[in-house]
Amino acid sequence: MSKTYHNNYRRKKKKKWTFEIIIALAALLMCICAHSGAIDPRHFFPAPFLVLGFMPMLLVVLALLLAAVIWRRWVALVPILVGLLISLPAIKLFIPMNTSENKPPVPADTTLILDVMTYNVLAFNYNEPLLSNKPSATMKLILDANPDVLLLQEGSCRGLEWSEVPSLKPYISQAYARYPYRYQGTEGLSIMSKYPFTTVPLGESRQSHSALGYNREQTGYLARAYDMQLPNGKQVRIVDFRLQSYHLSFGKNMNVRVSPDEKPSALERMKRSFALRGNDAVTLRQAIDNSPANVIVCGDMNDVSTSHVYRVIRGKDLRDAWADAGQGYAYTFNRHGLKYRIDHVFYRGDLTALTAKRLTGGYSDHYPLMVSFDIDH
Repeated sequence: MSKTYHNNYRRKKKKKWTFEIIIALAALLMCICAHSGAIDPRHFFPAPFLVLGFMPMLLVVLALLLAAVIWRRWVALVPILVGLLISLPAIKLFIPMNTSENKPPVPADTTLILDVMTYNVLAFNYNEPLLSNKPSATMKLILDANPDVLLLQEGSCRGLEWSEVPSLKPYISQAYARYPYRYQGTEGLSIMSKYPFTTVPLGESRQSHSALGYNREQTGYLARAYDMQLPNGKQVRIVDFRLQSYHLSFGKNMNVRVSPDEKPSALERMKRSFALRGNDAVTLRQAIDNSPANVIVCGDMNDVSTSHVYRVIRGKDLRDAWADAGQGYAYTFNRHGLKYRIDHVFYRGDLTALTAKRLTGGYSDHYPLMVSFDIDH
């Protein structure tokens, strides 16, 4: 009887602590995911996957927190609260909770506010037969939002002027009248602006490269800068960029491959993407270091907050406009069920982010971000 009693007691004790052990492991994994961006993926390939796992792990831990409270497992709250505290910097980047009380005052003079939008427009769906001849919902979204400056990625349509693109024709007169200052880059980095600017290519023009195993038959720039004169006399450099995609699907267009037989696996494509983004982030950061004090950096990073690429580009001097002026979790990529914010707006100098919004609509696989800046400083 005594031996049976002790065995049952040990089994009950082990079962009693199973929930706490699961919670401790979940909290530990969440902390690892929150800080894995400190590891260069070129040196440790799993690191970026851990970064992408942060938000799912945060949701798991919050669900476990609710379960612990309902079941009154108070000891289990300790690792959860410690894990949330350690992960707090990442939580603030992904889910900022800015309120009207802590936001800076909005200038009464609207000429002292600069609205900047960054938007990967997917070539205005020029390559999609079902959408290429329909009035562009993407351009309509832009015109309805009415930013002062629009930075585009994937804004080229096989070398055509925007006025020649069928889907844009219903809106092109209005767009050109509203934005008299424009530039179309062959690599897709383009701008539409209400204010004059000079174009400044960053780095050397180069042949495009891809994780799919081919070189595209075009040359372009990793990033492009625009030195702009604002209404209050202030000058600001706006940098537009787009980094390497994950390439979750393989390209079907044979004229962009080195060989029809070369087809890297999905895992190999992602490894190449991480490496290419890492190299390009260093190059872009060098260009930012050589830019004037007042700079706004916008673009499609194809990576999330807290990632290694994000850390490299942001450095110690740039501020994240969404973290400063956004509200809650907002994803900008809207395909394949991947709800991540991979488009970003950074800034430094005597500028202040007043509001940051994620807009929805359009036909692109991205949603745009629009940030209002106070330029009266």
